[in-house]
Amino acid sequence: MGKDDRMTNFSGLTENVAREAVELARPSIENLSHGSAGHLVVLRPGVAPSPDAELPVVFRCSWGEKKDWAGPYDAIAESKARISWNTGLPSHAVQQLHPYLYQDGWTKWGGSAVGEGGLVVAYSGDTWFHDQFYSELVVAAIKLVCHREMDAVMRDPGTLFLGTGGENS
Repeated sequence: MGKDDRMTNFSGLTENVAREAVELARPSIENLSHGSAGHLVVLRPGVAPSPDAELPVVFRCSWGEKKDWAGPYDAIAESKARISWNTGLPSHAVQQLHPYLYQDGWTKWGGSAVGEGGLVVAYSGDTWFHDQFYSELVVAAIKLVCHREMDAVMRDPGTLFLGTGGENS
């Protein structure tokens, strides 16, 4: 058995995992929002924030045509994500409980979710509490997809390492 035989393709949160999770949450988001426009962003957990760093976006998607949006939903969702990435808090918690954490250029709107381990999802396009709910749905769906994949890894006695090589090869 070669080293590659002891590895799995699962390696945590990837674009494909996030896409699958969003597809699981999509019916609820579209039902509650009545098909309204919006934008969602998922950040890669485990990346340390810094003031001028580019957001570690692993996945983003939009609802509706950008030209028809009532506001810059993508910029607002990414700002909500930056707030959560930098503070470790949902953006509404910064808005309502910790406004002293605000930094120049951040959006005033709430509507993100922070999962354990620094998993950040942010949505913009609806009221802040709906945006937060959509974000929390996607966090839960990401956890589901990752738990399912990890369960398959754990049940395979031949798999010792995650991924397709990388640092563990």
